[in-house]
Amino acid sequence: MIRLRVDDDSLGRVRLAFSPLWETIGSLAILARYPGEAPSPYSRWVRAVRCGLPRHLVEGLVEPMRRADLPLFPQGSVPLPSPARSTLEAELMEMRVRCEGNSADQLCGFLEQYWDWAIARHWNQMRTSLEEEILFRGRTVVVSGPEAMLNELGGRVLWSRPFLTAPFHRDLEVSVTSSQLLLVPTVFAGGVRLFLQEPGVVAVSYQARATGFFQVLTATDRATPTEDRLALLLGSGRAQVMRALKMPQTTTAVATSLGMAKSTVSQHLTVLSASGLVWKLRLGGRVFYQLEHGGAVLLQRLGY
Repeated sequence: MIRLRVDDDSLGRVRLAFSPLWETIGSLAILARYPGEAPSPYSRWVRAVRCGLPRHLVEGLVEPMRRADLPLFPQGSVPLPSPARSTLEAELMEMRVRCEGNSADQLCGFLEQYWDWAIARHWNQMRTSLEEEILFRGRTVVVSGPEAMLNELGGRVLWSRPFLTAPFHRDLEVSVTSSQLLLVPTVFAGGVRLFLQEPGVVAVSYQARATGFFQVLTATDRATPTEDRLALLLGSGRAQVMRALKMPQTTTAVATSLGMAKSTVSQHLTVLSASGLVWKLRLGGRVFYQLEHGGAVLLQRLGY
Protein backbone atom coordinates (compact mmCIF):
# COMPACT_ATOMS: atom_id res chain seq x y z
CA MET A 1 0.00 0.00 0.00
CA ILE A 2 1.23 3.48 -0.86
CA ARG A 3 0.23 6.22 1.59
CA LEU A 4 0.81 9.87 0.72
CA ARG A 5 0.42 12.51 3.42
CA VAL A 6 -0.52 15.58 1.38
CA ASP A 7 -0.26 19.03 2.98
CA ASP A 8 -2.56 21.92 2.05
CA ASP A 9 0.05 23.61 -0.12
CA SER A 10 0.55 20.47 -2.21
CA LEU A 11 -3.20 19.87 -2.35
CA GLY A 12 -3.52 23.20 -4.12
CA ARG A 13 -0.88 22.16 -6.65
CA VAL A 14 -2.46 18.97 -7.99
CA ARG A 15 -1.82 18.49 -11.72
CA LEU A 16 -2.57 15.77 -14.28
CA ALA A 17 -0.51 14.56 -17.25
CA PHE A 18 -0.40 11.48 -19.47
CA SER A 19 2.70 9.59 -20.54
CA PRO A 20 3.28 7.23 -23.50
CA LEU A 21 6.22 5.70 -21.61
CA TRP A 22 4.19 5.04 -18.46
CA GLU A 23 1.53 3.39 -20.62
CA THR A 24 4.23 1.24 -22.22
CA ILE A 25 5.61 0.15 -18.85
CA GLY A 26 2.12 -0.64 -17.57
CA SER A 27 1.30 -2.74 -20.61
CA LEU A 28 4.56 -4.70 -20.24
CA ALA A 29 3.71 -5.34 -16.59
CA ILE A 30 0.38 -6.87 -17.63
CA LEU A 31 2.12 -9.22 -20.08
CA ALA A 32 4.64 -10.16 -17.39
CA ARG A 33 2.13 -10.54 -14.57
CA TYR A 34 -0.17 -12.86 -16.52
CA PRO A 35 1.87 -15.41 -18.49
CA GLY A 36 -1.32 -17.32 -19.26
CA GLU A 37 -4.78 -15.92 -19.91
CA ALA A 38 -5.05 -12.37 -18.64
CA PRO A 39 -8.17 -11.38 -16.72
CA SER A 40 -10.79 -8.97 -17.93
CA PRO A 41 -10.51 -6.23 -18.96
CA TYR A 42 -7.12 -6.98 -20.56
CA SER A 43 -7.62 -10.46 -22.01
CA ARG A 44 -8.47 -9.38 -25.55
CA TRP A 45 -5.51 -7.02 -25.87
CA VAL A 46 -3.06 -9.55 -24.39
CA ARG A 47 -4.10 -12.26 -26.84
CA ALA A 48 -3.64 -9.90 -29.80
CA VAL A 49 -0.20 -8.67 -28.68
CA ARG A 50 1.18 -12.09 -27.78
CA CYS A 51 0.28 -13.47 -31.19
CA GLY A 52 3.66 -13.24 -32.92
CA LEU A 53 5.41 -10.90 -30.46
CA PRO A 54 9.10 -11.12 -31.50
CA ARG A 55 11.10 -13.38 -29.21
CA HIS A 56 13.82 -10.81 -28.56
CA LEU A 57 11.18 -8.44 -27.14
CA VAL A 58 9.84 -11.19 -24.89
CA GLU A 59 13.36 -11.95 -23.63
CA GLY A 60 14.47 -8.32 -23.47
CA LEU A 61 11.36 -6.72 -21.96
CA VAL A 62 8.60 -9.07 -20.78
CA GLU A 63 10.70 -11.66 -18.96
CA PRO A 64 12.90 -9.09 -17.13
CA MET A 65 9.71 -7.37 -15.88
CA ARG A 66 9.04 -10.56 -13.86
CA ARG A 67 12.40 -10.46 -12.05
CA ALA A 68 12.27 -8.23 -9.00
CA ASP A 69 15.99 -8.83 -8.31
CA LEU A 70 17.01 -7.35 -11.67
CA PRO A 71 14.85 -4.31 -12.44
CA LEU A 72 14.31 -3.64 -16.12
CA PHE A 73 14.28 0.11 -15.48
CA PRO A 74 17.22 1.33 -13.34
CA GLN A 75 16.33 3.71 -10.53
CA GLY A 76 16.05 7.26 -11.79
CA SER A 77 15.87 6.25 -15.45
CA VAL A 78 12.13 6.81 -16.00
CA PRO A 79 11.32 10.52 -16.42
CA LEU A 80 8.36 12.32 -14.91
CA PRO A 81 5.47 12.84 -17.32
CA SER A 82 5.52 16.34 -18.78
CA PRO A 83 3.47 18.20 -21.40
CA ALA A 84 6.84 19.15 -22.88
CA ARG A 85 7.50 15.42 -23.54
CA SER A 86 4.19 14.15 -24.90
CA THR A 87 5.64 11.56 -27.29
CA LEU A 88 7.44 8.29 -26.62
CA GLU A 89 10.38 9.53 -28.67
CA ALA A 90 10.83 12.56 -26.40
CA GLU A 91 10.53 10.48 -23.23
CA LEU A 92 13.06 7.92 -24.46
CA MET A 93 15.44 10.73 -25.37
CA GLU A 94 15.22 11.90 -21.75
CA MET A 95 15.75 8.31 -20.56
CA ARG A 96 18.92 8.03 -22.62
CA VAL A 97 20.23 11.20 -20.94
CA ARG A 98 19.43 9.82 -17.49
CA CYS A 99 20.92 6.39 -18.13
CA GLU A 100 23.81 6.54 -20.57
CA GLY A 101 25.52 3.54 -22.10
CA ASN A 102 24.92 0.65 -24.46
CA SER A 103 22.41 -0.99 -22.12
CA ALA A 104 20.27 2.17 -22.17
CA ASP A 105 20.42 2.35 -25.96
CA GLN A 106 19.38 -1.30 -26.21
CA LEU A 107 16.50 -0.86 -23.74
CA CYS A 108 15.20 2.21 -25.56
CA GLY A 109 15.51 0.41 -28.88
CA PHE A 110 13.47 -2.52 -27.56
CA LEU A 111 10.85 -0.12 -26.17
CA GLU A 112 10.51 1.61 -29.54
CA GLN A 113 10.00 -1.75 -31.29
CA TYR A 114 7.53 -2.92 -28.68
CA TRP A 115 5.59 0.36 -28.97
CA ASP A 116 5.28 -0.13 -32.73
CA TRP A 117 4.07 -3.69 -32.20
CA ALA A 118 1.67 -3.31 -29.28
CA ILE A 119 0.52 0.27 -28.85
CA ALA A 120 1.23 2.55 -31.81
CA ARG A 121 -1.85 1.61 -33.82
CA HIS A 122 -4.03 2.40 -30.79
CA TRP A 123 -2.26 5.55 -29.62
CA ASN A 124 -4.29 8.27 -31.37
CA GLN A 125 -7.49 7.00 -29.78
CA MET A 126 -5.77 6.37 -26.45
CA ARG A 127 -4.36 9.88 -26.41
CA THR A 128 -7.76 11.43 -27.16
CA SER A 129 -9.31 9.41 -24.36
CA LEU A 130 -6.60 10.38 -21.87
CA GLU A 131 -6.95 14.04 -22.84
CA GLU A 132 -10.67 13.79 -22.16
CA GLU A 133 -9.93 12.16 -18.81
CA ILE A 134 -7.61 15.01 -17.85
CA LEU A 135 -10.07 17.64 -19.08
CA PHE A 136 -12.89 16.15 -17.02
CA ARG A 137 -10.82 15.71 -13.85
CA GLY A 138 -9.45 19.21 -14.27
CA ARG A 139 -12.95 20.57 -14.51
CA THR A 140 -13.81 18.89 -11.20
CA VAL A 141 -10.78 20.56 -9.59
CA VAL A 142 -11.87 24.00 -10.81
CA VAL A 143 -15.55 23.64 -9.91
CA SER A 144 -15.46 21.52 -6.75
CA GLY A 145 -11.83 21.58 -5.61
CA PRO A 146 -8.98 19.04 -5.61
CA GLU A 147 -10.40 16.97 -2.76
CA ALA A 148 -13.60 16.30 -4.72
CA MET A 149 -11.51 15.14 -7.66
CA LEU A 150 -9.37 12.85 -5.47
CA ASN A 151 -12.53 11.36 -3.97
CA GLU A 152 -13.73 10.37 -7.46
CA LEU A 153 -10.59 8.63 -8.78
CA GLY A 154 -11.83 5.13 -7.91
CA GLY A 155 -9.77 2.02 -8.58
CA ARG A 156 -9.15 1.57 -4.84
CA VAL A 157 -7.52 5.00 -4.69
CA LEU A 158 -8.88 6.58 -1.52
CA TRP A 159 -8.70 10.12 -0.19
CA SER A 160 -9.19 10.78 3.51
CA ARG A 161 -7.57 14.06 4.46
CA PRO A 162 -4.62 14.30 4.62
CA PHE A 163 -3.90 10.83 3.21
CA LEU A 164 -4.11 9.57 -0.37
CA THR A 165 -3.79 5.77 -0.35
CA ALA A 166 -3.60 3.25 -3.18
CA PRO A 167 -2.57 -0.39 -3.71
CA PHE A 168 1.17 -0.75 -4.29
CA HIS A 169 3.62 -3.66 -4.55
CA ARG A 170 5.24 -2.65 -1.24
CA ASP A 171 4.37 -0.55 1.78
CA LEU A 172 5.43 3.03 1.30
CA GLU A 173 4.59 6.21 3.20
CA VAL A 174 5.65 9.57 1.80
CA SER A 175 5.04 13.12 2.97
CA VAL A 176 4.11 15.43 0.11
CA THR A 177 5.12 18.81 1.47
CA SER A 178 5.09 22.02 -0.58
CA SER A 179 5.36 19.91 -3.73
CA GLN A 180 3.41 19.32 -6.90
CA LEU A 181 1.21 16.22 -6.74
CA LEU A 182 1.18 14.86 -10.29
CA LEU A 183 -1.55 12.34 -11.13
CA VAL A 184 -0.97 10.24 -14.25
CA PRO A 185 -4.03 8.52 -15.76
CA THR A 186 -3.16 5.32 -17.62
CA VAL A 187 -5.17 2.71 -19.50
CA PHE A 188 -2.75 0.01 -18.31
CA ALA A 189 -2.68 0.78 -14.58
CA GLY A 190 -3.89 -2.79 -13.96
CA GLY A 191 -0.35 -4.05 -14.55
CA VAL A 192 1.58 -1.90 -12.12
CA ARG A 193 1.13 1.36 -10.23
CA LEU A 194 4.02 3.68 -10.98
CA PHE A 195 5.36 6.10 -8.39
CA LEU A 196 8.17 8.64 -8.77
CA GLN A 197 9.51 11.26 -6.41
CA GLU A 198 11.85 14.04 -7.46
CA PRO A 199 12.61 17.38 -5.82
CA GLY A 200 9.36 19.36 -5.72
CA VAL A 201 7.25 16.70 -7.49
CA VAL A 202 5.56 13.47 -6.45
CA ALA A 203 3.92 11.50 -9.29
CA VAL A 204 1.63 8.48 -9.11
CA SER A 205 -0.40 6.65 -11.76
CA TYR A 206 -4.06 5.72 -11.52
CA GLN A 207 -6.56 3.86 -13.68
CA ALA A 208 -8.17 6.18 -16.23
CA ARG A 209 -11.94 5.86 -16.05
CA ALA A 210 -13.55 8.45 -18.32
CA THR A 211 -12.06 6.94 -21.46
CA GLY A 212 -14.06 5.61 -24.36
CA PHE A 213 -11.03 3.91 -25.88
CA PHE A 214 -10.48 1.82 -22.75
CA GLN A 215 -13.73 0.05 -23.60
CA VAL A 216 -12.55 -0.62 -27.16
CA LEU A 217 -9.20 -1.99 -26.05
CA THR A 218 -10.70 -4.27 -23.42
CA ALA A 219 -14.05 -5.14 -24.94
CA THR A 220 -15.65 -8.37 -23.77
CA ASP A 221 -18.82 -10.10 -24.86
CA ARG A 222 -21.74 -7.76 -24.29
CA ALA A 223 -24.56 -10.26 -24.44
CA THR A 224 -25.93 -10.98 -20.97
CA PRO A 225 -29.47 -11.78 -19.85
CA THR A 226 -29.92 -8.46 -18.03
CA GLU A 227 -29.00 -6.46 -21.13
CA ASP A 228 -32.16 -7.70 -22.87
CA ARG A 229 -34.32 -6.19 -20.13
CA LEU A 230 -32.92 -2.71 -20.78
CA ALA A 231 -33.22 -3.23 -24.55
CA LEU A 232 -36.90 -4.13 -24.14
CA LEU A 233 -37.49 -0.80 -22.42
CA LEU A 234 -35.38 1.51 -24.58
CA GLY A 235 -34.45 -0.38 -27.73
CA SER A 236 -31.14 -2.11 -28.38
CA GLY A 237 -29.18 0.94 -29.57
CA ARG A 238 -30.20 3.29 -26.76
CA ALA A 239 -29.62 0.51 -24.21
CA GLN A 240 -26.03 0.11 -25.42
CA VAL A 241 -25.45 3.86 -25.27
CA MET A 242 -26.81 4.07 -21.72
CA ARG A 243 -24.54 1.30 -20.52
CA ALA A 244 -21.56 3.11 -22.03
CA LEU A 245 -22.26 6.24 -19.95
CA LYS A 246 -21.36 5.00 -16.49
CA MET A 247 -18.50 7.49 -16.79
CA PRO A 248 -18.64 10.78 -18.74
CA GLN A 249 -17.87 10.36 -22.43
CA THR A 250 -18.10 12.29 -25.67
CA THR A 251 -20.26 11.23 -28.59
CA THR A 252 -17.14 10.18 -30.49
CA ALA A 253 -15.89 8.05 -27.59
CA VAL A 254 -19.24 6.28 -27.25
CA ALA A 255 -19.46 5.67 -31.00
CA THR A 256 -15.92 4.25 -31.07
CA SER A 257 -16.46 1.98 -28.08
CA LEU A 258 -19.73 0.57 -29.46
CA GLY A 259 -18.78 0.42 -33.13
CA MET A 260 -21.72 2.66 -34.07
CA ALA A 261 -21.91 5.62 -36.43
CA LYS A 262 -21.44 8.93 -34.63
CA SER A 263 -24.72 10.22 -36.09
CA THR A 264 -26.59 7.21 -34.69
CA VAL A 265 -25.12 7.71 -31.22
CA SER A 266 -25.98 11.41 -31.40
CA GLN A 267 -29.62 10.56 -32.13
CA HIS A 268 -29.77 8.14 -29.21
CA LEU A 269 -28.19 10.72 -26.88
CA THR A 270 -30.72 13.34 -27.93
CA VAL A 271 -33.60 11.02 -26.98
CA LEU A 272 -31.98 9.95 -23.72
CA SER A 273 -31.28 13.58 -22.78
CA ALA A 274 -34.86 14.62 -23.56
CA SER A 275 -36.07 11.71 -21.39
CA GLY A 276 -34.06 12.93 -18.40
CA LEU A 277 -31.86 9.83 -18.29
CA VAL A 278 -28.67 11.55 -19.48
CA TRP A 279 -27.17 15.01 -19.00
CA LYS A 280 -24.64 16.81 -21.17
CA LEU A 281 -21.91 19.27 -20.28
CA ARG A 282 -19.68 21.31 -22.58
CA LEU A 283 -16.01 21.53 -21.57
CA GLY A 284 -13.92 23.59 -23.94
CA GLY A 285 -14.60 22.27 -27.43
CA ARG A 286 -16.00 18.93 -26.25
CA VAL A 287 -19.44 17.86 -25.02
CA PHE A 288 -19.56 15.13 -22.38
CA TYR A 289 -22.55 12.93 -21.58
CA GLN A 290 -23.21 11.06 -18.33
CA LEU A 291 -26.13 9.34 -16.66
CA GLU A 292 -28.56 11.48 -14.73
CA HIS A 293 -29.65 10.17 -11.34
CA GLY A 294 -32.72 8.55 -12.89
CA GLY A 295 -30.61 6.77 -15.50
CA ALA A 296 -28.18 5.49 -12.88
CA VAL A 297 -31.07 4.20 -10.75
CA LEU A 298 -32.58 2.43 -13.75
CA LEU A 299 -29.35 0.56 -14.48
CA GLN A 300 -28.94 -0.29 -10.82
CA ARG A 301 -32.43 -1.77 -10.59
CA LEU A 302 -31.78 -3.88 -13.66
CA GLY A 303 -28.62 -5.27 -12.09
CA TYR A 304 -25.85 -3.27 -13.79
